[in-house]
Amino acid sequence: MNLQTFEGDLLLFDTVDGGDVAIADGFFISDRALDTAVYLSLFGGNKEDNGKVKNRKTWWGNTLRGVSENQKLVSRFQAIIFGLPMTTKNILDAEEAARLDLEWLISEKLADEIVADGRAVSNKRFDLKIQITSGEKIIFKNTYAVPWKAGSNVAV
Repeated sequence: MNLQTFEGDLLLFDTVDGGDVAIADGFFISDRALDTAVYLSLFGGNKEDNGKVKNRKTWWGNTLRGVSENQKLVSRFQAIIFGLPMTTKNILDAEEAARLDLEWLISEKLADEIVADGRAVSNKRFDLKIQITSGEKIIFKNTYAVPWKAGSNVAV
């Protein structure tokens, strides 16, 4: 697969309390870029599925026949920000989890490098900057401002 043959998704966008679909003139807007694919990779699936072992907490769509490993939504990133306190170690783990959740882009040869950089903005808010490159070109760049829901333990 390459970006020329990527069919895209329904356009989803980040909001303060989650995500929403984009609508214009009463019609859903499609996304021929990577916005929705990246959003679903980071925030899709079951937030309790940390992806470390096969478990009953996997998103139901992952159990359907014919779903490849690259198509499964595993919420490693969400499991950390929803389930663990915000500490320096957990911020580093969240960055690595985000890279792992997006690794399929490299496997599918859509990207060569994924950079995830996280920062505590307050004791309950976290900014995750994602940059994806293919060759020398940046093909995706976004910052997600997300609530860190496991409490207010900040050690950064």
